[in-house]
Amino acid sequence: MNATRVTLLAVFCVLIVGVAGAQTEWVEYPDNPVLGLGEPGSWDAEGHSAGSVLFDGELYHMWVSGRSEDGKNTIGHATSIDGVVWDMDPANPVLTRGEPGEWDAELLFSPVVIHDESMFLMWYGGGDGTVQQVGYATSPDGTTWTKHPDNPVMEVAPSGSDDDWIVRPGAVLLEDGTYRMWFFGSSQTTGVAHVGYAESADGVQWTKSSEPALEVEEIPGPGSWEEGAVGNPTVAFDGSMYHMWYVAGYDRLPPNGRVYIGYAFSSDGFHWTKHRDNPVIQTADNYAFMSAVIFDGSAWQMWYSHTDGPSDWISYATSDCCPGVAALSHSQFIPAAAVASGAEGAYYQTDVDLNNAGEQPVEYEFMWLPRGEDCSDPTTSDTFTLGAGMSVRYGNHLSEVFGLEPNALGALLVLSSSPDLLAMSRTYNIPDDGSAGTFGQAIPAVARDGFIQSGERRRILFASENDELRFNIGCQNGSGELTAVSVELFDGEGTSLERATMVLPAWGNDQLNRIFEDYAPVNGYVDVWTVQSGRSFTCYGSVLDNVTSDPTTVLPQ
Repeated sequence: MNATRVTLLAVFCVLIVGVAGAQTEWVEYPDNPVLGLGEPGSWDAEGHSAGSVLFDGELYHMWVSGRSEDGKNTIGHATSIDGVVWDMDPANPVLTRGEPGEWDAELLFSPVVIHDESMFLMWYGGGDGTVQQVGYATSPDGTTWTKHPDNPVMEVAPSGSDDDWIVRPGAVLLEDGTYRMWFFGSSQTTGVAHVGYAESADGVQWTKSSEPALEVEEIPGPGSWEEGAVGNPTVAFDGSMYHMWYVAGYDRLPPNGRVYIGYAFSSDGFHWTKHRDNPVIQTADNYAFMSAVIFDGSAWQMWYSHTDGPSDWISYATSDCCPGVAALSHSQFIPAAAVASGAEGAYYQTDVDLNNAGEQPVEYEFMWLPRGEDCSDPTTSDTFTLGAGMSVRYGNHLSEVFGLEPNALGALLVLSSSPDLLAMSRTYNIPDDGSAGTFGQAIPAVARDGFIQSGERRRILFASENDELRFNIGCQNGSGELTAVSVELFDGEGTSLERATMVLPAWGNDQLNRIFEDYAPVNGYVDVWTVQSGRSFTCYGSVLDNVTSDPTTVLPQ
């Protein structure tokens, strides 16, 4: 990185090199909020939301979005000698909305400001009441701003894209002559709300990445604080590590919403690891929706916005501790696990084998997902660590890890700090006569991106029911919503025999046994799909020997 990195300039520093630890424990200023409501009838009568904070060696400069009594936002500027007591710029608002009919006539929000050795540069969110897009402005002093004639410089994507409704800047860094932007992208058509990434050579012409920089990791239980949205990022670089603070939660205004601030870290600014102790900022009104963070040489400082609905405030907190600890945000499902009796006198148990294919230790936990139940709040195991290149095998996993006794049937969710953790199970019959039996049914863990998505139709072969064999099918829900999986049976001639529906509770699983029994003897196949928008699931077929009850897995294609 060269000296053009804005965050490392001697003047107007957003961040000072020297601290690489992640910031997760924050101490709130006792006299919060530090910036409240403006005068009645003024541009900021209903309060302020944080945008950017810069420090010039003597003064803190903050650019904020102020909300007037008619609910419209414009951008203002304030200065402070200590970051707590703020003086508003007499020229406020320093950036105003466009004329009626213009792209930013209704809203100015989320100002992102850097200094490039000669002037101030601002990217901001503007809206016309229909969509929000990114504008650009420059200033010699931080007070007098000139909007770029080609605004908006970043537009919403075509309808049906994941940012066809909102693109709003969150952070900009200048590195080696390239501007890097992290932005909030949202869609009304797809329902996605994520942190996007874009680059530019001049700050005006931007190229968006086709992949999100940060998105919701939807898992049951403790990780679900993110709910359906992540966004409003602020990003800083300390010379070796990128730090992001982002908001997430159930985005409805108080008292119905819950929006908090989380933390993530990255070595390259694109591949992010969320912190295990998220969220790091929660407010009494349960709605913290923006933040600005700097390092002053001794402590990290955060100004964060929160609201009760009608009014917005900015509060202040500091942090000087805590190394980064990766969240267990990488999920994969083992869709069948048992310590239970089965048909024809069988008795099944499941072993689980894990391997760390990465170069760093991996931490992981298991979640137990009982069959046929709503698993939104599952039982979670202790946290384990597996060294680089190492393997561990859990014999009779449900008894060893969860202390379960017969008859327990269900699935497992494996949460890990890295995608390098590999997992596989085998479920096998233990014959009554004590003989060794066979290896049994091996099922590799399935990551969320390997699930069957809404509208996709998959096929499971080797479906047989006769004197020698029987056939079962099991499925695991990949969402926190009730999911109906259609199951259609065919014979070898391609004739449809029957259509059934497997209703899976939130994160739940189920199994249909001997589904071809009424059509025996038969060799055929099964199709599975769901028509419910936004749902996903995975399935497996299980062919069992009627003499030994040994199972064999058949995966969908």
